[in-house]
Amino acid sequence: MSGPVGRGEGPADSRELSWYRLDVEYEGTAFKGWAKQPGQRTVQAELERVLAMLLRRPVALRVAGRTDAGVHAWAQVVSFATAAAVRPDELRLGLNAVLPDDVAVWAVSQAPPGFDARAARSRTYQYRLWVSPVRPVRERRCVWHVHGALDTEVLQAAAGRFVGRRDWSALTPSARLYRTCEREVLGAAWRPKPAAPGTRADEWVFDITAESFLHNMVRVAVGTMVDVARGRMSLEETDHALASGERRHMGRTAPARGLALVGVEY
Repeated sequence: MSGPVGRGEGPADSRELSWYRLDVEYEGTAFKGWAKQPGQRTVQAELERVLAMLLRRPVALRVAGRTDAGVHAWAQVVSFATAAAVRPDELRLGLNAVLPDDVAVWAVSQAPPGFDARAARSRTYQYRLWVSPVRPVRERRCVWHVHGALDTEVLQAAAGRFVGRRDWSALTPSARLYRTCEREVLGAAWRPKPAAPGTRADEWVFDITAESFLHNMVRVAVGTMVDVARGRMSLEETDHALASGERRHMGRTAPARGLALVGVEY
């Protein structure tokens, strides 16, 4: 595109605003997470920079899930309002022409007035384990490489500990920052994924859906389950650790690279 897609410069009454939804994916490896931080490369900062250039005015973005540094999103939802007159198809083309190659906008659509991406009913995250004595190459940025065998029956049994409505303080190092750490986890389960052609790795995928998540919640859950599946903790110890509400009683924090936001429901 040869120039900005937005037209008109004057301030607008809120009744003149148009609301938009962006469906976005990004590989989180080189980002310090979603949220803007001074002097850091973040997804929000990149999107707001490019939108401001295309629309010729700043925008404030809302997002369904605030991913941490190194975490990916294959189905992120972003919303904003603007007084600029812009066609969704033009905006999608402009964004993808200018954004860096680790971010893509799959769809731009006009949304109902007041649409807020943050107001989702649920989010689904996925965590991938690569279980093999040989490190991954093609998948290295999107899986956690676990050396040695796992007791996958125990791994699957452990997932049931992370379903339901309760206080999940034990799964975050930042419990004091929340008004409440109570969340409802709607589903959590491990499943095997067929190995890619030419590999001998066992890949296991953890899917978890909740109304919302705490900082590091999924990664602490996954790290704890892997510790249990390797015999470093028991299922009973996991129950006690969760009941304690203390992060220090849980297992390790799984690496960010294996985690991705894969679904948002409204």
